[in-house]
Amino acid sequence: MFFYMKHKQPQLETIYREQLLEIGEILRQTREAQHQSLEHLAGQTLIRAKVLSSLETADLEELPEPVYIRGLIRRYGNALGLDGETLASQFFTPATLRRRVSWKESPAAQLRPLHLYVAYILLMVVAISGLSYVLKRTAPTTSQLPALEPLAPNATEPQSPASTPTTMEPENPAASSQPDKPIRVEMTLTAQSWIRIIADGTTTFEGVLPEGEQRLWTADERLVIRAGNAGGVMVSYNDGSQETLGKPGMVTEVAFPPNLDNPVSLAF
Repeated sequence: MFFYMKHKQPQLETIYREQLLEIGEILRQTREAQHQSLEHLAGQTLIRAKVLSSLETADLEELPEPVYIRGLIRRYGNALGLDGETLASQFFTPATLRRRVSWKESPAAQLRPLHLYVAYILLMVVAISGLSYVLKRTAPTTSQLPALEPLAPNATEPQSPASTPTTMEPENPAASSQPDKPIRVEMTLTAQSWIRIIADGTTTFEGVLPEGEQRLWTADERLVIRAGNAGGVMVSYNDGSQETLGKPGMVTEVAFPPNLDNPVSLAF
């Protein structure tokens, strides 16, 4: 299981685990809030309970390759009443990691019957077509769905999908109520990304923002921005020049202190 990742750089495995931890926590909290067991959901999704548990705990050793993990996330999320498509879109798989060795180059190509090779090719075509379909579904409306709301830190208990409010907000209350705070960070999204904002030690926003969204975040002493797709987030600190938060598909956390010109960045 997950043998393709073992031959890649350790940093890539860290990226996948970081993304899957966020998604797995949503799945686990929602399942427990609905009082459903893994065995019951395994019967609904036709996914083994051990694999469902591995999705929740980001146990990559028990999971298949990234392109198939997205399909498992989508099916599990839909079974819980969440938007499985939105959850799956938050598990980024860089195009360089999706390349497969041709079956003609594989040693197994000389050991298996021809009809198995044909079936393998058809399976790969279906998988790639499905992945292409998922990547195209990045319209702004997906950010208005409640898939990521169970992670809200101020909630006393996980909320059901039907009662969970949308993570999109028409205005930025922190910025409009106190525009003259010493720390001001303007944000523009060039691609959809999951965002968490911590102002002076308090989480003020957490959710998915669509491409084209613009926000202003403020703080008195410290502002921390955490993005699931850092390459799609542009930030400007205290009316300075806009810069990209990080690389596409990478989870990046950046802190903005009030008396430093350059924020501290930490990429995962």
